Amino acid sequence: MGQGGGYYQKYLNKDEESSKTILNEAMRYEQEGKHKEAEKLYILAGEQDIAISMYKALKQYDNMIRLVVQYRPDYLKSTHQMVGKYLEADGNLKQAEHHYIESGNAKAAVEMYRSHNMLEEALRVAKAM
Repeated sequence: MGQGGGYYQKYLNKDEESSKTILNEAMRYEQEGKHKEAEKLYILAGEQDIAISMYKALKQYDNMIRLVVQYRPDYLKSTHQMVGKYLEADGNLKQAEHHYIESGNAKAAVEMYRSHNMLEEALRVAKAM
């Protein structure tokens, strides 16, 4: 966002009409599939959580986590855990494992593999704990 970002952020917080205009533009970009542009405008308007939710809905978990790291670091572990559950439900077990481990809950990865009768994978993760 550069040096001017802080100045504009301060201005936007004081000018509700400008914030609404920027949010409307961000929503338009989102609907058009221009997600990076929408993200930039959501953040400019101070609505980081909307950008995070946008990526969650799109299942763009890497982008979602990138924003969580930057704007909501206290939620990083729980976000990894949540993403692990979503990926497991979608059948992306290897990626789910990664997120379970990043959340500090390798046991969830072991249980996931056990529930899918993938005992070698469960054992591999358990040994690494």
